[in-house]
Amino acid sequence: MTEEAILYYADNPVDFVEDIVQACPDDNQKAILRSVVAEPMTSVRSGHGIGKSAVESWAILWFLCTRPFPKIPCTAPTQHQLFDILWAEASKWIRNAPALGKDLIWTREKIYMRGHPEEWFAVARTATNPDALQGFHAEHVLFIIDEASGVKDIVFEPILGALSTDGAKLLMCGNPTRLYGFFYDSHHKNRASYNALHVDGRASARVDQKFIDKIIRMFGVDSDVFRIRIAGEFPKAEPDSFIALEWCVAAAKLRIQTENTRIDIGIDVARYGDDSSVLYPLFDKCRSEEPEIYHHNRTTEISGYAVQMIQRYAMRYPDTRVYRIKVDCDGLGVGVYDNLYDMQEQIVENIWRERCMRMGLDPDKHADHLDCLEVPKIDLEIVECHFGGAGGKVRADDPIEYSNSTGLMWGAVRQALQDGHLQLADNDGLIGQLSSRKYIVNKDGRIELERKEAMKKRGISSPDMADALALAMYDPQGWELYI
Repeated sequence: MTEEAILYYADNPVDFVEDIVQACPDDNQKAILRSVVAEPMTSVRSGHGIGKSAVESWAILWFLCTRPFPKIPCTAPTQHQLFDILWAEASKWIRNAPALGKDLIWTREKIYMRGHPEEWFAVARTATNPDALQGFHAEHVLFIIDEASGVKDIVFEPILGALSTDGAKLLMCGNPTRLYGFFYDSHHKNRASYNALHVDGRASARVDQKFIDKIIRMFGVDSDVFRIRIAGEFPKAEPDSFIALEWCVAAAKLRIQTENTRIDIGIDVARYGDDSSVLYPLFDKCRSEEPEIYHHNRTTEISGYAVQMIQRYAMRYPDTRVYRIKVDCDGLGVGVYDNLYDMQEQIVENIWRERCMRMGLDPDKHADHLDCLEVPKIDLEIVECHFGGAGGKVRADDPIEYSNSTGLMWGAVRQALQDGHLQLADNDGLIGQLSSRKYIVNKDGRIELERKEAMKKRGISSPDMADALALAMYDPQGWELYI
């Protein structure tokens, strides 16, 4: 660019983006860019998908090209957010604009002006290191903080010192996930120090209406998920209930007819104290029978109760072949799992023998008898489960992820209840447990269920029956909500 063009674009970032970067910012993105040039500190809270990463990358390129020897430290809570999203976005726009590609060199961690790698650059530093943004001093400094709600306050401390320099600027954007911290304060008690902008996803042409509709259908317009991911508002002071009471009440009134092709039994194990051990039977992933609850029992006893339940159902439903026994193995349940796993072949054999004898056949004497050979053996599998495992999505097309496997398990139950595809046992204790657990949207934008310790502090007992149901719904090898 000519000197005259540089002087013009220095105060006109929107024109720079349109003319040089060859992008088309929308009205919200234009407002953010204009705020960066006009204000020392800009804080943007928004819903998901409004183009935050794009506008941040444009601000990086604009500042690099219109200031001499600038420094642009950039950070985000995770390497994924920083490198795979923000830094990759900047790379894309450099490739798409030939004028930029001649002067700007992009590397994995730095974008710099050709010939000045140590003096004229933007650099990516993850916010996991408290010193990530220390030591950046220059006449022209621009701090970029992506997903700022998830960045620890200690990371912001060196920024405040650097911003005392005339010409230093700050742009931070994010989903407003937390009710405390540097980002929260920039929209509340420290608002006077910032140009605090708000972008509602419903007012952005970049946000797919189908995404909005699905969030509303799954969680409702009064939920924190909608507030954070769509409306760009901070969560309510009181966390939301994860499962609506009315869904549970309706599910207890359902009478779903099943073919009984498969029986899943979730086993949540407790030994002593106030918690209970629960065996929850679920038919074809959609019809519950009354759970069995035991107090103050050894793991060997719970294993025995499980064997009795399997044998009882095997006799009651002779055509049912598939049995999946899901045991929580994060604590005491590992003993139950080991016992059942060791007895697996014996259980199958004993059930087969019992079925033969009910037909008047002695399997010891008539093992080769045609009728005896046609007596089917059950397909039994003892499944090791972990509430503390990795998170993800219940369905591939879901707009929200869960932070761990507890959320995934409960999320499957929630989805089935919301869709009306799960008949619950008519048990007030179960309904109370399911409808009492709360959740938050964490700093990474994932759903995180309330911990049991927090529930007990609120005077709510451990959700043992609900956990056992969640285990029964769970398939570690792949999510199949309904058969």
